[in-house]
Amino acid sequence: MNRILHLTNQNEIITEMKKVGVSSQGIRAMSDKAFGLVIKLKHVKTGAANIIKQDMLSLGGDAAVARGVVNGQIERSDVIILGNENNIKKLLNKLSHQNIFEIPELRKDIQQLLYLRNKQQEKFINARGYQLNLNRTLIMGIVNISPDSFYDGGKHNRKDEAILHIEKMIENGADIIDIGGESTRPFATKISVAEELERIMPIIEESLKKFDIPLSVDTYKSEVAKKALQTGVHIINDISGLNFDKKMASTIAQYSDVPVVVMHIQGTPQNMQKNPKYNDVIEDIIDFLSRSIQIGENAGINQNNFIIDPGIGFGKTVLHNMEIIKRISEFKCLGKPILLGCSNKSFIGKILKSEKSERLEGTLAVNSYGIMNGVNILRVHEVRENKKMAQMIDALRKT
Repeated sequence: MNRILHLTNQNEIITEMKKVGVSSQGIRAMSDKAFGLVIKLKHVKTGAANIIKQDMLSLGGDAAVARGVVNGQIERSDVIILGNENNIKKLLNKLSHQNIFEIPELRKDIQQLLYLRNKQQEKFINARGYQLNLNRTLIMGIVNISPDSFYDGGKHNRKDEAILHIEKMIENGADIIDIGGESTRPFATKISVAEELERIMPIIEESLKKFDIPLSVDTYKSEVAKKALQTGVHIINDISGLNFDKKMASTIAQYSDVPVVVMHIQGTPQNMQKNPKYNDVIEDIIDFLSRSIQIGENAGINQNNFIIDPGIGFGKTVLHNMEIIKRISEFKCLGKPILLGCSNKSFIGKILKSEKSERLEGTLAVNSYGIMNGVNILRVHEVRENKKMAQMIDALRKT
């Protein structure tokens, strides 16, 4: 998918150019030009790639293309546009006079990327009567009703314990409560629909009676989602991005105002951490999430009801997780609110050499970086600390 790249040093720029297939001479000539606005276009026709390159050169910028573009030896190439917002806007003006080589479509894509980059979050997501305000960072509090969740397994299994935990999270500023009955940590054991419902439904029913807050259910099973939605749950959070259960999308689509979190996962919880590999971790995840959104839209889910989650820790190494977080702004190309779930995860522990009970500071650091780079929702265990951090970052961003 076309996107604006988040590159912070020359090595990252060189790596991206090598992926495109730029010649070594071209890399040397262009790598110093990439500290402005960098846009990557995928599978561009050679004629269009040549036009974009020549136009950008005439405007004081450049465009990196694969070997074989200039002499027409290849049919298509990825293109990395190197410039600033001003000369890219001038490029759009030049391209408005071209109607060949899919240039009108490329022009629209570049315009959309600039729009998403500069867009101020002004909209709300409707969750069955609740307005989720995206003008500020939202905090989703985690409630695990399972004995084997990686962080708090067994702590909230009893109904009274879970309700007290939810009440405390609401007092500490939670905007959404996310209830899960099956652990999806690495190598977790799968449970049946009946067992999952037995764990979560008493908590859901009591919470709907007692609390005035949107409830999310963390499940990849359509039968669990169906029962939860019939009872009054407001959001479905699917770790599989609508892929594990083919009935999930159509189940959610029966409700016009139910948001769905589509998350990326490589493999399943039982095998995802055995040896995760990617051709390009950012590009592969964006493509996966784009397909998930398409699955949902094809089933009838409203295009405004999607929230995306890159799936930190779900089929990723420490380096994968770090690259995703560092380049989280690139996921804006999908035009959906971004949820980040890093709370106390093992990659933080490996970097800080800390146990799961000592990862709050690392979690806060990652989440604050996420907010500064476009994250809209934080899924967390410690609500109070993350809420205060988010309020401070939001205030700084608006000053």
